[in-house]
Amino acid sequence: MKEQNPAPTLEVLRTFATHAQPIQFRNLRRPPVPSTAPATRELIDWGIKFYCYPWLRHMTTLANGTVILLDAGNSPSARIVGRSIYELGAHAYYVAKHVKQHLGTKNLDAVWKFLLPVHSGSRFLNDIAPPEESEVFPAPVHIKKVTNCFKEFLPKEAGESYSFFSEYCHPTMLVFKQYYRWANPCEVTFVDRDSGRWTYAAEAACMMGMLQIQKLLKLSNEKPVSAALVKILRAVAKTARETAPKTKA
Repeated sequence: MKEQNPAPTLEVLRTFATHAQPIQFRNLRRPPVPSTAPATRELIDWGIKFYCYPWLRHMTTLANGTVILLDAGNSPSARIVGRSIYELGAHAYYVAKHVKQHLGTKNLDAVWKFLLPVHSGSRFLNDIAPPEESEVFPAPVHIKKVTNCFKEFLPKEAGESYSFFSEYCHPTMLVFKQYYRWANPCEVTFVDRDSGRWTYAAEAACMMGMLQIQKLLKLSNEKPVSAALVKILRAVAKTARETAPKTKA
């Protein structure tokens, strides 16, 4: 038995993925600044781009994957990818906020110290590395701290969605409830149904994260990708307006 519910919208993610996939990134040559020397603005600009480029590629891959899964009717798997989209958008906001704060005080060493675990942080490698090498792979910031920071920026409805997404990544009641309903107080009927417009938070995180990445690239004096992102943001905003639920007068 298949229960018919409204399909989740995915046009915002589709628009983003379609426009972002053709973006190409030039090789980045690290400035010849020794690890023991004070950070320079050139090094900071390089570090920002070194973060933003793979962020964009990963967000594009996740958004495209979500679209493919939803087009195939695989909403449960798409929802799990949606949590990764949310975390990635939250991380962009977290990074942009702290980079701008340190740059505002002209403390380049603080910016670089902040960026180092962003570039090389790995909880897994930190745990297995010998003690004398553990600082090579510092522990990254905890995702809960990142998502709590993101709530400052997101609309309230989307900002409260991380716990909801997380529920679908573990064997919990919400996961199992996707496949049954109570026909009456004493009988369970098994169904294959969708849960409605759950993609809102993932779409919001993608858009807001991309906005932060564009601002970071602008701070680093990067022009080609930054300009491309401005066009993509406009296209995504247009899609969001056109697909937004219509309110009754």
